[in-house]
Amino acid sequence: VDELLGGWKVSAGFVFYSGFPDTITGGGSNVNSYGQTRAEQYRPLRIVNRSRFAWFGTDPSAKPCETAGNDNLLCAFGVPAQNTFGNSVNGVVRGPGFRDVDLSGFKDFRIVREQFLGFRVDAFNAFNMVSFGNPDLSLGQHFGWLAQENNIRSVERHLQFSANYRF
Repeated sequence: VDELLGGWKVSAGFVFYSGFPDTITGGGSNVNSYGQTRAEQYRPLRIVNRSRFAWFGTDPSAKPCETAGNDNLLCAFGVPAQNTFGNSVNGVVRGPGFRDVDLSGFKDFRIVREQFLGFRVDAFNAFNMVSFGNPDLSLGQHFGWLAQENNIRSVERHLQFSANYRF
């Protein structure tokens, strides 16, 4: 039993980080310039009941005002009025974080004298944790969705087995 179960070595690697700051964009450029305009921020965003299809939550403040320059007194962000850039700052919201745990287990089995059979198993994303990419940050129908185009940062669990013979 000791020959089979004893003497194993285990190694682990962890990567965890919080979400990166993101900037809400106000739709298409309406100032005859290149790029995107920032959103107009009317009030703080209140995040309640966060989900895959509502990263910014289900509170009325998370539903954007899509009429340019029109504040409905509920939304946190809206499309800026014509010929304005929007007042929202860079990095006003945070995207999802990332989590990954990789594990390895390995052992050498003595065959005879200086001959060994080495066995190793590696598990990449061992706990199969899903880490989504950034949500849709453009004010529109899919604002706040994480599910667009399978936007996933992490890879599914991968197992790798290997053996070597040393003599």
